[in-house]
Amino acid sequence: MVKATINNFESLALSGKTLGSISYATRKSVGRKSETDVAQVNLNESLETFSIQPQSGFDFSTSMGTKLKLVNARLVATEARSNGRTSVVQGVQGSLLPVSDPTVDEYDEAEYDMVFVTGKNRKPVARVRSKDAFDSQDLVLFGSDVLYKTDNRNQVIIEDDEAQKSGYRLNFVQSKIKDDEIGHLISIIISVDEYERLAPSLKPSQKYVPQGLRVAFVGNETTNWTLYADTVVPLTENNKQAVKVDSKPNSNTAVKADEKDMKK
Repeated sequence: MVKATINNFESLALSGKTLGSISYATRKSVGRKSETDVAQVNLNESLETFSIQPQSGFDFSTSMGTKLKLVNARLVATEARSNGRTSVVQGVQGSLLPVSDPTVDEYDEAEYDMVFVTGKNRKPVARVRSKDAFDSQDLVLFGSDVLYKTDNRNQVIIEDDEAQKSGYRLNFVQSKIKDDEIGHLISIIISVDEYERLAPSLKPSQKYVPQGLRVAFVGNETTNWTLYADTVVPLTENNKQAVKVDSKPNSNTAVKADEKDMKK
């Protein structure tokens, strides 16, 4: 029997266009034994760098500053080695090609319906395809958990004799996946205010569709990924055909849950 784990998915298709302008910088060796070469690129002509594992045969002697495009990319959880220790980190794989190359992504732009954000401050990075993680129309709600704000020692923050909430985790199963199979359990975090608004109408054993989806890499013992949403709505015949998704989530309303949320 497969051990049930939360948000267990290996990779997500990523839209290279949504990273912005890509300029080649240099080569870097990563991996458990530093056996994998990745391209360090600059995004949007800034000092912000991003690592991409390119296709076999990529020319690492490409001149610094050369404009490239990323096609058929995937966001993955991969192994890295630092200070003699191996850990799981996020990575991006795909084809780095000249801007003039006619190759396009396998999926239409509309397929990239979820925002990949940084784990610490929820900064949007690129758009990814949620269908590679779960079926958004097959999420059956069975429970919820309150999440608490913690300090840098992982102690719950208490103010006015009350533990401070950071969000609520909604727990789902995918009915089309057996309970002994990977991918059965999906958890999505929403804000405290939104949960309290929804709570009176949320029912167990009902299907709900998340809106404004975001995904962050966390890489802890429970899961590699944390999912966030602005809200959830009951599955109806109307939204079976078209699910509303925010293309640019408002940073002021994003859930401020800690990276350790999935551990609780």
